[in-house]
Formats: sequence, C-alpha cells, structure tokens
Amino acid sequence: MISSSAAPFPPGHLPDTDAVDRRFMAALTQLRSRTDAFFAKFMVAQWLATICLALLVSPQTWQGRIASTHIHVWAAIFLGGALSLYPAWLGWKQAGQPATRHIMAISQMLVSALLIHITGGRIETHFHVFGSLALLALYRDVRVFITATIVVYVDHLVRGIFWPESVYGVLSATVWRSLEHAGWVLFEVSFLTLSVRVGLKDMRELVARQIGLEQINRDKEQEVRDRTEELASSEEQFRTFFRDSPIGLYRVAPNGEFLMTNPTLLSLLGFDSIEGLKEAIHAEPKSVVDSERQAFLAQLAATHKVLHRDAVWRRKNAQPLQIRESGRAFRDVDGSVLHIDGTIEDVTQHRQLEERYQQAQKVQAIGQLAGGVAHDFNNILTVISGYSHVLLAKPNLSEDERRSLASIRDAGDRAAALTRQLLAYSRKQRLQPRIIHLNAITAEMDPMLQRLLGENIKIRTIAMSGLAAVKADPSQIQQVVMNLVVNARDAMPGGGVLTIETANTALGEEYTRTHPDVLPGNYVMLAVSDTGTGMTPEVQARLFEPFFTTKAPGYGTGLGLATCHGIVKQSGGHIVAYSEVGHGTTFKVYLPSVEARPVAVSAEPPPLEHRGAGECILLVEDDRTVREFGSEVLAALGYRVVSAANGLEALKQFNENPRIDLLISDVIMPNMGGRQLVEKIRQTASAVKVLFTSGYTFDALGDTHELESGCYFLTKPYSPEQLGRKVHACLHGREDADSAAGMSLNSS
Repeated sequence: MISSSAAPFPPGHLPDTDAVDRRFMAALTQLRSRTDAFFAKFMVAQWLATICLALLVSPQTWQGRIASTHIHVWAAIFLGGALSLYPAWLGWKQAGQPATRHIMAISQMLVSALLIHITGGRIETHFHVFGSLALLALYRDVRVFITATIVVYVDHLVRGIFWPESVYGVLSATVWRSLEHAGWVLFEVSFLTLSVRVGLKDMRELVARQIGLEQINRDKEQEVRDRTEELASSEEQFRTFFRDSPIGLYRVAPNGEFLMTNPTLLSLLGFDSIEGLKEAIHAEPKSVVDSERQAFLAQLAATHKVLHRDAVWRRKNAQPLQIRESGRAFRDVDGSVLHIDGTIEDVTQHRQLEERYQQAQKVQAIGQLAGGVAHDFNNILTVISGYSHVLLAKPNLSEDERRSLASIRDAGDRAAALTRQLLAYSRKQRLQPRIIHLNAITAEMDPMLQRLLGENIKIRTIAMSGLAAVKADPSQIQQVVMNLVVNARDAMPGGGVLTIETANTALGEEYTRTHPDVLPGNYVMLAVSDTGTGMTPEVQARLFEPFFTTKAPGYGTGLGLATCHGIVKQSGGHIVAYSEVGHGTTFKVYLPSVEARPVAVSAEPPPLEHRGAGECILLVEDDRTVREFGSEVLAALGYRVVSAANGLEALKQFNENPRIDLLISDVIMPNMGGRQLVEKIRQTASAVKVLFTSGYTFDALGDTHELESGCYFLTKPYSPEQLGRKVHACLHGREDADSAAGMSLNSS
C-alpha cells in the first residue's frame, strides 16, 4: 500500500495499488533477469580466474624426471567448471526464474569454498564469501541469502571436521569454529537483508512515483488535448461565425483602415477582396463610406460602450446602401485603442418596408376620410339628384327651366360618380364579383380604347393563351383598365406605343417579403405599359394618393389611380408601378387566379310598375332633407308615409301605427342605429319588411351581424325611380341585385 506521505501526489492522482504491485513485480523480475545475466558472465570469468589462481599457488610434484600437475589445478578446472558452467547456462537461458537465482547462490558459495580450499584456508580468501553475499544482494531477494547461508554453514561444518586445514589453515578445528564463521556470515546477511528490504521499499515507492507521474502526465496530456480541441473548436466556430454571419463584420485600426472583413461585408459592398475595398477607400473615401464615419470612430475610441448609427454607404457600382453600423473599441492594459470591431447590417429593404408601411397607413387614413366624406356627400346628393328628377317630371316646364334642371341632375350624377370613386378608393363600394377572363375583358374593350387613344398611339396586345380565370367585378376591372389607359395616354402627348399584356404568374415568398400586404400564391397579371415620359421616385411615392395629380388644373381629379388601387385591393389583388424618367411606365395588376369557369351575366330584369296602393311605410332618416325628399317621393307614388328622425322616435311611431307594411331605415344613426331598431321592432312584429339605406354600401358596413331574410338594401344617392322600384320589390317579395337576405350590417 502506498501512503500519501511516502509518495505525495495531487488530489485524485494517488496511484492504484494493484497497478503499483504489477509494475513493481515486473521491474523486479527484469532486475533479477539482468542479475542472472550478470552472474552467467561472472561465473565464467570467476572459473577462469580460479584456474589461474590454482596454477599460481599450487606447487608442482616431481617424480624423477616427470612433473605432474597439482590436484588443485584439476579441481579448479573440472570441479570449478561444473560449479560455474551450468549456472552460467541457466542464467543465459532461464533468466529471471526463482530456481535460477537459488542455483546461482549455491554455485557461487561453493566456488568460494573451492577458492578457500585451493589457498589452504588463507584468511584473505574468506572475504570472497562476504563479497559473494554482497553480489547476491543484487537479486533483491532475501530468500537467496538463506540458501547461501545454509551452503556456507554446511561447507564450513563438513570441511571443518574432515579437512580443517582447507578451511581454517589448521590441522584440527572444533565445531565452534564453524559456528564462529557462520556467525560472521549471518552478521553480514542481516545487514544485507536490511539493505535489500530498504532497497525494495525505495524501489516500490519509485515505481509508485513513476505510475503517479505517468497518470498525472496522462491527465495533463488529456487536459491539453481537450483544451486544444476546445480551442480548435472555438477557433473554428469563430471562423464559421465570421465567415458565414448574415451581417457584415469588420475590424479596423484606430485610423479607420480595414484590417479584417468577412465575406458578407465584401458582398454587400460589391468587392471581391479586402485589398480591393481598401484601394477604393484610399482612392476616394466617400466612394464607399460616408463622411461622418471618422467622427463615429472617434466617438468609439473615446468611450467603452457599444455605439450605433444609421448611414448610407455606396456599393462598388455606386448604388446607395442603407446600413445600420454598430461598433466597440478594444484596448490594451494601458487603455490605448488596439482596434475597433463592428457590424454592418443592410437595412435597405427594412427602410423600404418602413416607407411602404407609412405610405399604406397614410393611404388608409386618407381612404377612411374619403369614405366618410363620400357617405355624407351621398346624403346631400340624394336630395339634389332626387328633387331634380322630381322637378323634371313635372309638366309645363319652360325650355330654360328644363335645361337648368337637367344641368342640376347631370351635375348630381357627376358628383355621384365622384363619390363612387372615393368609395372605390376607400374600398367601400359595392362589388358584384364573378368568374371572368381578363383576355375577354381586354378584347371587349379594344374598340373603345382605340377611339380613346387616337391615331398617334399604337395599341399592342399580348394575351397569354391558357390564361387562368379570376374572380372580380367585370365593370370595375374595366374601370381599372380604362383609368390605366387614360393615364398612359396622358403620359404620351407626342404619341407612342401602349402595351396591354396578360400572363399567369406566381408570387413567392421572396416577393412577398418586400411586399408584406401580398400573400404568396398563383396570380393573373394584367400589365399596361407606355413609352411616355416616365415618373420620378417622388411622384411614384404618392402615385395612389387621392387628389394627387401632375396634370394641369382642370385636367384631372387625381382619383383615377387611387380608384384603381382601391378596386384592385378590394378584389384581393395587388397593383404596382415601375417607371424611370424618359423610359416610360408599366402598371402591373395581380389578381388571384381561381379554378373555375367564367359565368355569363344575367340579363337586366325588365322595368317594373312601382306605384303603391296606400301601403303604410315608416321612414327613419336622421338627415332632415333626405327624410323630407323620401317622404315626398313615397307619397307621390301612392304610399302613406310616417317619418321619424331617429330610432327612438321610430319605435314610438311604430307602436302608434301597428299596421306598418315596410320599414325604411338609415343604417347609421345617433342613439340607435338601424339594426338595433329592427331588432326591437321584430320582438313584437317579426314579419315586418325592412329596407335599409346608407351612404355606404352594405359590403362596406363591415364585420358585423347577419339579418334574417326580408331585409333589403338601397345605396344613396338614389333617384325617385330607384326608390320606387326598391320599395315595390320589398313589398311584393321580389329579390333583385341589391336585396340582402342574410346580409351583414354594422351594429352602430
């Protein structure tokens, strides 16, 4: 067991005892094998030395003329050879075996005995025994000492009894003399044993230290490998982030010179390498970066914060690039700026989207205003147009009176058309969509467009075969085409070419990202292009605003393109303009395609006789002039009229006149709207028929509530003829195009 005091190691690195034991035994076995090899050579050398010693100290025996070799020499040769060569062979062939070292010990001690015998027991040769024991200590095996001690004691005992002169150099010796010699041997063996044990302990601790250091080294190497891998991974992540970042990254010197840029920044600016970027900046700094950048870098150098700014740079091709730049200065231990790292984000599309969003908000606000104006104006036009029709129907009018009234009626009709355009722009007009083909629409309009454009403008039509169908109001689509053609004609005062093109197309996510009001999908495109004067970006920014026009006063209302925008948007489509000054303009209208066949338009119903027969009508209208006009027209048509200015007054009138045949009510009124009024009345008279009127269409009255059948709708302004026809249809249960069974009405 290795103690922490004997082999101090860091916490968690104490070597395993079994591993130390295995390593120690392997080292000890290796040491003993080397010792066996040493003794194999030593035994041979010692044998030769013994022969030489025998020849030197043993006298020759003369018998007459013949000299014979002394028996000690023969003993050294043969007995010494027997005692040395076999152990030497074992030390060579079976090194490290326990039997080998014990045989070595026996042979070594017997060779010592032979040397002592040859020298006649001289005391000097006894030191060979002690030297041999010291050599045997190389085995680090105490058991070898036991074997050697036994051999020495038995040798001294036997030879001390029978041949004492060969051991002690005397002719006779007692047993005590052998014990004395054995004692000296034991004395040395005890010290050698202590030395061996201490050596084994030190050796084992050395092995333990070695294993512990190896473990520490392995742990450190693994830690170095782990940290190297982490560093390599971190560096790779940084390289990947720097290389593949979706925004531009840079590092600049304090003077603003680029030191590093990632590929994204180079791509944004249109350069292939940082050298090309630096050359362009050195040649003309303002050709890439803005003039305020040095001041921004100075601000970064003066603070420890991250700063941001918006600026306009220029690409290599001189195209402007709107950017968002962020940066921070990095310093050394003394506080001096080493470099500045920053990011460049292309916000061009973001700014364009912001501008489009702001434009859309402005257009929406104008549309709401236009819708409200049209609603109120329709009430006024109801009276103007209505009374002009009433007066024109009177006999005995002079020609001047009739002409003046006709002018009033025509002006009212033009004003009504203007309000319809306002409602179209605000997407609050009534549409009657059906499945149509745009090729059929353009083909039908071609003769009229030829007359409209004149001889100096050539019409070219590119109609795609297999064009998909769309769902839209054909009359409104004709209005869109007409407005776009008129706009193109006015842009070509000197003549030119007008192209009308249709095609199937698909708007993907790439397109819808820059046009967030458009849904991806399949569309049918209608394009109207001219070769006229084109438009500046400032004009294009206000293109679809109502009342905006570049024409001279008196040559346009500024509602043509605004009306197109409203109709297309209300039809679920999208309209966009492309134009450059001097290169003409192209308007593209995208309408969602549908999988259906076009349907034929039903013929107009024949006119109906719409005079009344004394039926009682409750007329509810908050506008006094409209209420008086409606009452007068209905009375002239033979109806009995009860009028009310609001919903509360209408409830009172209804309760006082239980035989009401028809309720005519404005939808939007103060205190109580038309819908709430109908709900109250139908609690007691569920069968009463209802005709709603409004300056809005019922489609424009919004996300609302459904009414059961028996409800009809009439849009203001209306003529006496239209009012009479609608009332007759309501009373006699005839459904027409404007009936609204189950229609949706605003709750206000």
